[in-house]
Amino acid sequence: MLGLLYEILKHWILGTSVVVLDVPLLFEAKIDWLTRPIIVVWVDDLTQETRLMARDNSSKEQARNRITSQLPLDVKRARADIVIDNSGSLEQTKVLVNELKKTITAPPSWKELLFSRFGVAAMVIGVITITAARLQ
Repeated sequence: MLGLLYEILKHWILGTSVVVLDVPLLFEAKIDWLTRPIIVVWVDDLTQETRLMARDNSSKEQARNRITSQLPLDVKRARADIVIDNSGSLEQTKVLVNELKKTITAPPSWKELLFSRFGVAAMVIGVITITAARLQ
């Protein structure tokens, strides 16, 4: 957890415009407060199970056990800010990801700007300036 916090802080200080955290257990670890927007890649249960068995060369029971050990994707989908429906073809998913790239690289909102390193620096400088003026 400290390593993740360090990486986030490092990128915040460096002014990195987009940081992607690939955290499969984001909600289970209760660290979803660290990031916005939360993007969930969703797929229906049958497709998830089939793909997992093919990827890991596992049995249906092993795949089912792994899936049920995590928070259901439908719950994650409900808690997400953005959902990528991965139940279609690879090409369809690529189109959705390209649309997402446009969204997350758009100019920041006022709220995002406020919490950026520039926004925090402006607030600190403002507080120091006001405090110094009051002390004179």
